[in-house]
Amino acid sequence: MNKDSNPSTKYVMVESSPSVEEDEIDLLELIRTLLQAWKTILGITIICSGLAIAYAVYAPEVFKADALLAPAQDEKSGASSMLSQFGGLAAMAGISIPSDSNVDRVLATLETREFLTKFIRRNDLLPVIFKDRWVEVSKSFKLDDKGEEPSIDDGYTILVGCIESEQDKSGLIKLSISWEDPDIAAQWANDLVKQLNEQLRQKAIADSKKRVGYLEQELAKTTLQDMRAVLYNLLESEKQKAMLANVNEDFALEVIDPAVAPETREKPKRQLIVALGGVCGGFLGIFAVFF
Repeated sequence: MNKDSNPSTKYVMVESSPSVEEDEIDLLELIRTLLQAWKTILGITIICSGLAIAYAVYAPEVFKADALLAPAQDEKSGASSMLSQFGGLAAMAGISIPSDSNVDRVLATLETREFLTKFIRRNDLLPVIFKDRWVEVSKSFKLDDKGEEPSIDDGYTILVGCIESEQDKSGLIKLSISWEDPDIAAQWANDLVKQLNEQLRQKAIADSKKRVGYLEQELAKTTLQDMRAVLYNLLESEKQKAMLANVNEDFALEVIDPAVAPETREKPKRQLIVALGGVCGGFLGIFAVFF
């Protein structure tokens, strides 16, 4: 007898993907967790805001004084162009025609160790730079942990960090000095320009004197008329340079707008610090709740 056999039925279980409702439940659970821990988040936010307020209040104020400068006009450019035609003959005689001053080199000189240490010594600035360690009664400094007083190199390191100089496309130069005292910042900016002009002026005068002496010696030895014409023109040019350097105080940099004591501080920006402190505290509180 044949028995009918029913084919067996197989069922495959397929897991359904997470639904939108489950995502909404997770989001609601997340919000519920944050609401339950609102005291923790608020507490951390208040602590961070308090630290930001303390820093903003006690951070030293810094003022920035700006001086607007321009490269000094080269009044000897006419003489230089006139002598350029004799460049070949001058080279044959072993005479080099000096090139015009370079603005980049002038600004680089402003921040050199030699120039700034001379500026510190000339104006006796160590007691001003390290005023927290200066004892006015004894006219001496408090010693540090190593038993040493502030040195000129220490003063240079701080002073060079306070100087900023930049030249725009029009050729104008802005010299900025940042310091805690606005009057001192303005005074330093103006004095630095004055000392730089004086130093470069004295160097130009000394170099011109050397070249004048050399040209006079060459002129006494030379009999060729063309070469003597070159030497006469070079000698006249060097004497003109020395004369202009002696009478021109703004030798390298001309002051367009001198620095004045700023009325508003450059930093700290207290409102911004407090706002960032509150925002960072809020995020830190949320992370603390999760982790």
